[in-house]
Amino acid sequence: MKLAPVDYIILATYFAMVLGIGWMLRKKVSTSGDFLLSGRAVPVWITSLAFIAANLGAQELIGMAASGAKYGIMTAHFYWVGAIPAMVFMGLFMMPFYYGSKARSVPEYLRCDSTRKRAASTPSRSR
Repeated sequence: MKLAPVDYIILATYFAMVLGIGWMLRKKVSTSGDFLLSGRAVPVWITSLAFIAANLGAQELIGMAASGAKYGIMTAHFYWVGAIPAMVFMGLFMMPFYYGSKARSVPEYLRCDSTRKRAASTPSRSR
């Protein structure tokens, strides 16, 4: 497969636009938290939708098509019964906790003092 000149033009235009937007907005973003969470100016529900949308990208769809060709209907069973409900659960129920704790990732959330206090105050079952 060879790329035509128009393909190179499209790629160059794409990279120029991404770099140009980054260059123009560089003054508004001072920390990695500002970059990742938009300075906490975005509501939780939009953050949750973005999380779900990031998991439904083109690579995922192409990968699922390849798995479907190889394994058949079992792929659809795995995806619709397992992955989609897990993503919806994360987006609707867990993202507000992550967002409220100001964590940028699950490991960072688990290191938060508020998470440790909550876990320490939970009664443990002894045998």
